[in-house]
Amino acid sequence: MRELSLRLWRERRLSVWPTARGWQALFFGIVSLLVARLVGTTQLYQLGYALAGLLFVSLSLGFSLSRGLRYARLLSSGKRFVAGQSSRLTLTVSNASRTRSPSMEVVDSLPEPRLFSIPPIGGAEAREIEVPVFFEKRGLYKFGPGTMRTVDPFGLLRFARRLGERTETLVYPSIFELRDFPVRGRRGEIGETGSFNQQGDEFSGLREYRRGDDKRHIHWKSVARTGKLVVKEFSLNAPRRHAVVLDLQRADIHASAAELEDEISAAGSVLRYLAREGLPFRLLCSDRERRATAFGEGEAAYWRAMDLLAVAQADGETRPGDFLDEVARERLGDGVILVVRSIDEGLVESVAGLRAARLPAVVVALATHTYRTDGVSSGREAAFEGKVRRLELAGAEVRVTRRTRGAANLAEVWETSRGAV
Repeated sequence: MRELSLRLWRERRLSVWPTARGWQALFFGIVSLLVARLVGTTQLYQLGYALAGLLFVSLSLGFSLSRGLRYARLLSSGKRFVAGQSSRLTLTVSNASRTRSPSMEVVDSLPEPRLFSIPPIGGAEAREIEVPVFFEKRGLYKFGPGTMRTVDPFGLLRFARRLGERTETLVYPSIFELRDFPVRGRRGEIGETGSFNQQGDEFSGLREYRRGDDKRHIHWKSVARTGKLVVKEFSLNAPRRHAVVLDLQRADIHASAAELEDEISAAGSVLRYLAREGLPFRLLCSDRERRATAFGEGEAAYWRAMDLLAVAQADGETRPGDFLDEVARERLGDGVILVVRSIDEGLVESVAGLRAARLPAVVVALATHTYRTDGVSSGREAAFEGKVRRLELAGAEVRVTRRTRGAANLAEVWETSRGAV
């Protein structure tokens, strides 16, 4: 009990120090008493005692008027902070006492220190302040501690109450709305009879063209690369569950921060698409702690996965292909969507293994060479295109994001507008 009381005292520690006027009163009071002691003048004694009494009254009034003040940070229900977007935070100052409070100042870390001037608040009243906040990067942020400062009615003493309460909040990655993504959901309109209509078939891979195949299903990007006719293959029954596998292997010294942020933005966009399509999904991360979510659907599952993306770090030691091979097939559900920053032969072989196991794979690949050079090197571009071609021949549908506009660069797949969170 004693430890708890000490902790509460420290968290709401009150400090008092004189203002400029207070220092003057204190100085003249001490001088008056010293001179009165030397010369024995009664009036000087009275002046010294009066100034000392005034300071004592200021201390009592200031403490009494400020003790009922309370401070809180509020985030509007259903609102979340998103990197790169302006948001608002509500600060509430209330007066629990019956008397009117003095004017005050609040200094709070949001997360940088900011000063707010607040006029007097009536007894048993509260005042709200809407504060704009902006976060450039995703992550876990801490608000506070704050300090509330007031001055007594005579302006002699300043009271500062340390607000020890801290508030933790997640800032989520910016995401984009997908369109024409090669995974189709089970959303449909409910007819008059209440039946559920399935929309279309599900992409399951690529194969060589055969006589009689629908020419609308020709994969022209692969044709341009290989010179052979390749068509998309579809299964009649859309996969029910999808695993989104996020490559969080430790980046090399030449990697830029934008690479990881765009990769995580891409993963969040895929998760949002699956949630809106009504498909169950899970997130598997190849970071050091191998964080993952369970299969789920809808908003609840989406925000569980986004909580992981908000704090994800590229600190893993396993390559995407090796990580995929280590994951048990039952953990991958009925389809796999890989979001990667590197393509190697191990990944190609793993995708081919998924194909053999009849697990359709979609790969969202980051063209890292576009992030590391001022101009696009033709040699590096050709090497990257060769890796993409091998992935497609292994049976994967590939989407590429480049430095130009980050995750929104996938124009043929994604909407470019933000604000989906």
